[in-house]
Amino acid sequence: MSRFLKRLEQISSAAPAPMGFGAARGQRTPGMALVGLVSRDYSAGIATVADLAPDAALLAGAVDAAALRQARRSLGEATPWGVRVGSLTDEDAKAYGDGGCDLLAFPLQSTALGAVASDSMTRILSLEADIELERLRALDSLPVDALLLPMTNITAPWTLGDLAAVIAVSRRVSKYVLLEVSQPPGAAELVALRDAGVHGLVVDVASAPSGSLAGLKAALLSMPRRRPGKRERTIASLPGSVFSTVEPLTHVEPGPEPDEDE
Repeated sequence: MSRFLKRLEQISSAAPAPMGFGAARGQRTPGMALVGLVSRDYSAGIATVADLAPDAALLAGAVDAAALRQARRSLGEATPWGVRVGSLTDEDAKAYGDGGCDLLAFPLQSTALGAVASDSMTRILSLEADIELERLRALDSLPVDALLLPMTNITAPWTLGDLAAVIAVSRRVSKYVLLEVSQPPGAAELVALRDAGVHGLVVDVASAPSGSLAGLKAALLSMPRRRPGKRERTIASLPGSVFSTVEPLTHVEPGPEPDEDE
């Protein structure tokens, strides 16, 4: 299992911090994962990610061998890192894995089935902004670990409509849900997104000032724990085969009424 997938599991199952003056307190777990996206100027972007130390890093765009070597040298074992590609073949996936990638983000149509056969890296399916909700049930059965939903069009404060668009996706899948955003959400928005089923945020380090990224990381670490009784992401449902095993009801004619002497 990849390190980033383990981190997502740790975040999603984080228990409330122990209470009491004598309780031992370990390292605090953030409310959601933070992924630093480097889409250009890889030298400066990778350096920013190394200083920020997020939960993971993604290199996107025309990533060359030099950028991959720098990511492996600068991030190494400290921060899980990987690439977001526009297409993925079996050979590409193996080369990225051999090069030190811990996570891969790829589209639906241009990804070879064999490229996602291995679970040695976190497999992230990049969704389109206008994804048909009816297709999400089918996508949920694909051999991927997480879904990346683009929400970079939101620059003003989040609205109920924006949150509803996220819930429409998260309530239909059982995968980890990551959001790509252009600006760090506020504290109240972070809680709402977490409670809506979001497990991580992907932010381009070139579009957000380093101060706001550090503030976002601190805000994620200081998020209140989910209150008991919150609705879970998935809703149990019975398979159709269950209903086929139920015996149909048949009409039974009533028998003769007993005689009073009997």
